[in-house]
Amino acid sequence: MIRPPVILDRLHVEASSRSRAESGYTIRAGHKKQWLDHDLPLELFAKALADIDAVAEVRFHGWGDPLANPDILAMVAAAGKKGATTVLVTDATRFTDSHANALVRDGLSAVVFPLAGLTEETNFLRRGTSLFAVMAAMDKLRTVRAVHESGLPRIEVRYTLTRTGLAAGELRLLPQFLERLAITTAKLRPLSYATSPHTEYDTLVPEDQEAYDAVASAMAEARRDAAGRGIRLDCKLVHGGTRRFHCPDTPGSSLFLAADGAISPCPLRNIPLPEPAGYRFHGRDIPFPRDVRGNLHTDALAAIWNAAAYRDFRYAHDTDAAPAGCAGCWRSFLTAVMAREEAGADVGEAAGGRSEDASGGRGG
Repeated sequence: MIRPPVILDRLHVEASSRSRAESGYTIRAGHKKQWLDHDLPLELFAKALADIDAVAEVRFHGWGDPLANPDILAMVAAAGKKGATTVLVTDATRFTDSHANALVRDGLSAVVFPLAGLTEETNFLRRGTSLFAVMAAMDKLRTVRAVHESGLPRIEVRYTLTRTGLAAGELRLLPQFLERLAITTAKLRPLSYATSPHTEYDTLVPEDQEAYDAVASAMAEARRDAAGRGIRLDCKLVHGGTRRFHCPDTPGSSLFLAADGAISPCPLRNIPLPEPAGYRFHGRDIPFPRDVRGNLHTDALAAIWNAAAYRDFRYAHDTDAAPAGCAGCWRSFLTAVMAREEAGADVGEAAGGRSEDASGGRGG
């Protein structure tokens, strides 16, 4: 019997759930006593790739630092041989010269460094990471790229805007900060959920249209400033006062491979925490949905993907119908923030059938 092909826009790979973040706003920091540490075995990753007929992007991310897995470089090389765009997200605290040499040699597409502040102090307090480590990793990559006369991997930044960061004027300073780091592509996202009531004060979820417009206007101004410096700043903001459903992670054509071998529709549906576990969003306690469709230790990826219940789940997302556990997810409230002139151009392109989805394509 011929099985249906497995064709993905994106494969999220949690190479490791281990992380050094001990303070700040990460989910692990809020639940570190219950956190389940795993490293994805290389043979399970190879098993997953063998069952996938085509994949556009393999993103090594998840709930830990991919570099904590001793086999991460072999995984990156295997993903590249599959013909996929390969992206690695790391806090840089484990980044070495060996990593830089291998990532350039194997043609990794991009390295993304998450930041939550423009100083060493704010990054440590908010994320448990180090701005100095990120800058050192960038220098290593650029040195090796220059030696090999390569433009890859691209160096990108994902900046998390907090309420205190907004009050401190960091949004206004962000374009100049990125320019000093020679960054040409970055994402700007608000801190939209809290790992505990103790960090909820710093979330940035506008409660009504007036509050949303004020924050969005400041973000649009930063986007314009960045564009003038040759930087593409992708901005999204959660609108807490508007109920809608459209998942920016496109689980209809993507899946999440966790470090313990489990397959789930997205990372938020398989947090490495024992139940019950949840987070705070817009003044409410929301449980993390536990949605494991199978495990590569015992099941084939193709059999998991083609199961009838999983097909029904993906169809619901393809038609913007919220499956159980998805309707209240904070990510479905993300909206793109653009300058007025860009929004006008986007409307014109939409009329011609050329515009991208307002959610930003394949991911937030």
